[in-house]
Amino acid sequence: MTFLEFIRKNSLLVLIVIVAIGAGLLMMDYSGQSSNFSRDFHIQVNGTNYKNQEVYALGESGSGTIQNLFASTQSKLRDRFDANDDDELSADEEATLNAWLQEHPEVDATLSRLQYVLNSWCFGPCADADENVAINRAVLHEEAKALGIVPSKEQIDNFIKNLPAFANADGSFDTKLYQNLTGYYDGVANNPMEQSFRSVISDIIVWETIGAMVTNGVTHNAKMQSQIIDAGNQSIKGKTAWLAADKVPAPAAPTEDELKAYWETHKDNYKSEQRRIVSLYTLTPGQDVTMDAMMNTADVIMQDLSMANGAGLDNVLENAANNPENAEFTYKQADGSTHVTLPLCTEAEAPAELQAEVDHNGKSTSLASIAFNEIEAATTVAAYEAALKNNTLDSIANIQQLRGFFLTRDNKLMLIKVEAVETPTVLPYEQAKDKALADLNAERSDNALTLAAEKLYKEMSEAVAAGEGTDAVFAKATAAGADVSDFGPCELSLGSTLPEGITVQHLLSTASGKLCPLAVQPTGARISTITERTVPNDTQYTMSKLMYMLPMQNAKLSNIIMLDWLNSARIRYNVLLSEHVKLYGSN
Repeated sequence: MTFLEFIRKNSLLVLIVIVAIGAGLLMMDYSGQSSNFSRDFHIQVNGTNYKNQEVYALGESGSGTIQNLFASTQSKLRDRFDANDDDELSADEEATLNAWLQEHPEVDATLSRLQYVLNSWCFGPCADADENVAINRAVLHEEAKALGIVPSKEQIDNFIKNLPAFANADGSFDTKLYQNLTGYYDGVANNPMEQSFRSVISDIIVWETIGAMVTNGVTHNAKMQSQIIDAGNQSIKGKTAWLAADKVPAPAAPTEDELKAYWETHKDNYKSEQRRIVSLYTLTPGQDVTMDAMMNTADVIMQDLSMANGAGLDNVLENAANNPENAEFTYKQADGSTHVTLPLCTEAEAPAELQAEVDHNGKSTSLASIAFNEIEAATTVAAYEAALKNNTLDSIANIQQLRGFFLTRDNKLMLIKVEAVETPTVLPYEQAKDKALADLNAERSDNALTLAAEKLYKEMSEAVAAGEGTDAVFAKATAAGADVSDFGPCELSLGSTLPEGITVQHLLSTASGKLCPLAVQPTGARISTITERTVPNDTQYTMSKLMYMLPMQNAKLSNIIMLDWLNSARIRYNVLLSEHVKLYGSN
């Protein structure tokens, strides 16, 4: 029967099949995503579907535009203050730039606003930040429609003109940069690219408009926040004492009774090393046998051994060697034995046969490493020796005792069998004595430093409480063998390097004249105090705090509130993700 005859005689059946296939195609998203008779989507917001390319456009344009504005601003400032045009700022040029930025806090303020926007938009359920940007921008579009927020051309133009990236040194608008960022080429506008750029600016305006409504002008307590800012910008001087571990007298040697008591308490730390009995089986390919053919035969052998759960190993090898369908090989030793069994040993004591290197997972590995680290299931030495004596080894066989086959340096295949494992046991006191003594002495040395430091810290604290001056207090540290020195000024806001053991938290939480918390480290102990705190009080700092620092703290507070709003908005607008979107926190 020809194909056409089959169709004519079974037209109804063919029609049913065609309909079924068509229905299946309708149910199937060509990109591998379920659409349920609807247009396929990567994300869905308030019933609007966004395909992969739409998500890519929203996400990439959103984050890319803001990042380009950052890069353009930084590049423009670098070029403006790069006096010798070497594309790098010297220390003097950097200082000039920083001084200019302090006089123009609105630049950092604007960049920080953009940074908050980008950070917020990147926040969401997806592992990919750009996908979160796309989702959040789509949510903003829905909210803007619901509230009737439509930024005008003039609003968008004014926002762009006020961005520091577009401000030339003389205050004029940088038209060339605008054209570069919006795709102008040879005087011809790239309308889609410019629309995408301006759409991002529009979304930022919408975001800040909604933010103003949601946060309703929330601010920190100005006085308290000012004090917090001052604390973070203070300059600190102090005095510190470093009691080095080697300056602390060595503790007395432990008595025999003390050492034995220590061993009794910590005896689980002093165990014998694990020992194993290992057998090695070597398969030697015939003269004209390729390694691929030999590996195929090895696979057959392992399958047979798996079916027998590791029992009858000699018989399996003999049957495989006599099977004409397998690659030709020999497995017996010169003395006629089928394998070599090595004496009970630790991995470190492994004899030369176990130290041989084989190819394992693309790396050179010793047989001992495989035998001791990759095989867990084996019987005890006593059970093995009893089975060996009674010729009943198969009764205790387990496929998990075996690993192989491994290619040797001379093109043979090696099979490893762990016959028995001797579990580590607690060493008798006499055998563990030397190691226990070393551990006890180390522990006592550490304790000696801690005890000496705590004793000195207590004495110095009592002297502070008694009203003794700083010099008198730290004279006690000098008498105890500590090195005393002054430190600072440390500019906290600039991340100045602090003496080892002192943290910014210590300096912020310790009142002047009091002792910072004792810091004991392996190499020594640190005791410090603050002798002087200063906060900038010049006009430049005051203006920067009023125009930049305080507004930025309020912006952070508003940003936290807006993150909560954004999360609730994603729920309100029923954000759905395709099964192929990788979620935050997933592998």
